[in-house]
Amino acid sequence: MIRFRRSVLLAALTALCVPFASILSNAARAGTWPEREVRIVVPWPAGGESDTYARALSQDLSAQLKQPVIIENRPGASGLIGTRAVLHGKADGYTFLFGNTTSHIGNVVFSAEPVLFDPLKDFTPVAIVVESAYVLWAHPSLGVKTFEEFLKRARAKESAPLAFGITGTGALSEISVEQLARIYKLNLTKVPYKGSAPQVYDLIAGHTQIGTASLATALGAYREGRLAPLLVIGNDRLPELPGVPTRKEIGVTDPDLTVWDGLFAPAGTPPEIVAAFTRAVGEAVKSAAYRTVADGNGHRAIFQSGAEATKRIETSLEARRRYKAQTENEK
Repeated sequence: MIRFRRSVLLAALTALCVPFASILSNAARAGTWPEREVRIVVPWPAGGESDTYARALSQDLSAQLKQPVIIENRPGASGLIGTRAVLHGKADGYTFLFGNTTSHIGNVVFSAEPVLFDPLKDFTPVAIVVESAYVLWAHPSLGVKTFEEFLKRARAKESAPLAFGITGTGALSEISVEQLARIYKLNLTKVPYKGSAPQVYDLIAGHTQIGTASLATALGAYREGRLAPLLVIGNDRLPELPGVPTRKEIGVTDPDLTVWDGLFAPAGTPPEIVAAFTRAVGEAVKSAAYRTVADGNGHRAIFQSGAEATKRIETSLEARRRYKAQTENEK
């Protein structure tokens, strides 16, 4: 009986020691992290806005962490290739994803192929670091300068369909324009691209007639007269485009199409490391290098982490799913 009681006691003590040892191990890892370079995977081509934000953050993060913070572009399948690469990699605190509303919201709700991940269960938000209001633009060859003129041209049955670029199924570039097409009975056709950079390049070159892009991306072309702003895809007018109406002003508010970008860790990453990286990102968001690219011209640098970031993702998913259900019922 005594031996049995001793065995039971030893087993109980061992069970208690296992989680305690795990806590010590995680704390030790967080205390020495990072011991080598950290990768941030951007699931879009180099030169796009997400890539620009990530590279600006990496400068300050490298200095803070005293290790190289490397940006790795893994474009393709509307962001799914890079997203899945991080999902199936090691959750050891050395690989993070620079995701956005397309990779974590649009793809999940609208992708024609199974995305094979849950943005709320398979990733842990580090922080949402920027939000943007995009603009609907027209190439000068279309001969329109206002939203009303665009509607008149796009409704003309005798004219060929207007081509617009999209960066993925369910992306803002698709939803914002297709929603207008349904409401106003417009004659449009979409052209797919692997990312925002090639989509905008073709719009400026006139290979497509209309398309969405941030003010920062299109500002140079706008000032040179190579693009005309038609509509702000947001709720507030932009100071740089005071005469351009907003989506809210024409009575279209659901779903919210504000674009955000942020950093995510694959589920299972030690929480102490996520917390340490979150603190570093919070400081990096304040840096001059980051503010230079993320503040103004339709963008706003923000810092939303933890429960706040999770709630924003949940709200966005609910709104897009509601929108998808409504559109399917209309068919």
